[in-house]
Amino acid sequence: MRFDGEVALITGAGSGVGLAAARRFAAEGCRVVATVLNGAQLPVLAGAPFAERLILDVRREEDWTRVVAAVEAKFGAVDILFNNAGVTIRGDVAATDRATWDEALLANLTSVYLGCRAVLPGMRRRRRGTVVNNASINGIRGNTGLVAYSAAKGGVVAMTRSLALDHAAEGIRVNCLCPAAIDTTMTRDYLDTVSDRGAVEAAIVAKHPLGRIATADEVAAVAVFLASADAGFITGAAIPVDGGRSAR
Repeated sequence: MRFDGEVALITGAGSGVGLAAARRFAAEGCRVVATVLNGAQLPVLAGAPFAERLILDVRREEDWTRVVAAVEAKFGAVDILFNNAGVTIRGDVAATDRATWDEALLANLTSVYLGCRAVLPGMRRRRRGTVVNNASINGIRGNTGLVAYSAAKGGVVAMTRSLALDHAAEGIRVNCLCPAAIDTTMTRDYLDTVSDRGAVEAAIVAKHPLGRIATADEVAAVAVFLASADAGFITGAAIPVDGGRSAR
């Protein structure tokens, strides 16, 4: 196993990549603190080998303060933070009003800042720790109809690199993932809203040279790798998990 009882705090663990990552980190020897947005999502985590299940609204600084304090009190440390939670917000600039813009940045960028700000003091005291942020392929290349989301995810990529430089000398590594389309509930819910689901789904698949979209587990596997000692000389990286899409 890659880990020896390290404590991994994972956000957005109620579905998709977050849930897949929580299971993978646990299987690799981590004590997993799986967090979800609200109590309605807690039953999803029942029966899994997680050390703790907590409610965390990543948009709220007071939630981060409460959760990190509770984890440090119970386990002594947060060794790994996987900032996974986020939401896709669609629209070009004309369709994106100020409230929508603010919500996109709060949920996808400010939330990552708040998570890093909450765990880094403990990591700096111990002079070790790893942070993995879930960005997006849209953070390193353009896309249509995703102006606020792309801006937020591009911010995650840039912040990841700055954090990595700020804290490398303290033994802390910071990296991010840049996935393309993933077979998750969020993707399926979007496809349910379009008039010609088959055509839209085929167009999405066609963007990926491997000829399919990712599974949540494939993306989670890269998060586990980046948090592990196998990636011990990797920091400040934005890793495409995109089936070759960014190579085009």
